[in-house]
Amino acid sequence: MMSDSEELTIEEKRERVLQEIVDAPAEAIEKVYSGIGETLESEDKRQEIIQGIIDAPGQVIEKLYDEVGSSLAKSAGGALGAAAGVAFGGPVGGMVGAVVGKKAASKLTSENGPFIAEGGPSAVGAYPHLNRVGDLVFVSGMGPRTPGDNEIPGGPIKDEEGNPMEYDIKAQTHSVINNVKVILEEYGSSLDKVVDVLVFLIDMDRDFPGYNEVYAEYFSEILPARTTVAVDALPTAIAIELKVIAKA
Repeated sequence: MMSDSEELTIEEKRERVLQEIVDAPAEAIEKVYSGIGETLESEDKRQEIIQGIIDAPGQVIEKLYDEVGSSLAKSAGGALGAAAGVAFGGPVGGMVGAVVGKKAASKLTSENGPFIAEGGPSAVGAYPHLNRVGDLVFVSGMGPRTPGDNEIPGGPIKDEEGNPMEYDIKAQTHSVINNVKVILEEYGSSLDKVVDVLVFLIDMDRDFPGYNEVYAEYFSEILPARTTVAVDALPTAIAIELKVIAKA
C-alpha cells in the first residue's frame, strides 16, 4: 500500500505501483481500458500496464507515485489509471499519460458518491457537479457560465442594478449543455448516456423556441426523457439551467 509519508527509492516506488496493478480486480482493469478505448483481454491488459511500469523511466515513476499518493482503493482507481497512462504514453509521453490515466480511472470508478470536475463551472453553493448512485450519475443543476472566467455567453438577463438586458438564449443553451458535457466526460460518461433532462427557463414564451432548437442539435438522436418548466428566477443572472441524469 502506498504511503505519502515514506521516503522510498524510485525502484521501491516502482515495486509498490506494480503491486497495486497485480492486486487490482479485473473489473477495475476493464473500466480503465474501456474509458481509454483499448480492446484486449483482461489479463493481457493487466500485463500491458505492468510492462509499461517496468519500462518507464525513473522520473515517470516519481510523477506517477506523486500523483497517486495512496493505495488503489483509497485513490478510487488512481494507481491503476495512472499506470495505464504510463503504459499508453510510453517513455516519452509517460508523465502526461500517467495523469490522464489517473483521471480516467477516478472518473470510471464504480464507487458511489459526489464528484467535482476540474474543468466544470464554479458552484454557487455547497454541492458537487454530480453524484453517483449505482449505475446512474445525477448532475446538479448547471447554468451557462463558462468555467474559468465565469462569464455568461449571450449576456446576462439583467445588470447589477436588476435592470433587464437583452440576451441570447441560444448562446446560453449551447453553453449550459457544453458545461454538462464537460462534467460528464471528465467523469467518464457522456451526453450519449443522458437518460433524463430537466430544464428551467425564466421566460418560457420568449426563450422556448430558441432553446428547443439548440437542444435538438445535441439530443435529437439520443432522445432522453425531458421536462421543461418555467421559473421566476435562477441563481445569478442566467436564463436557463439544466439538471440531467445519465448512465455512469
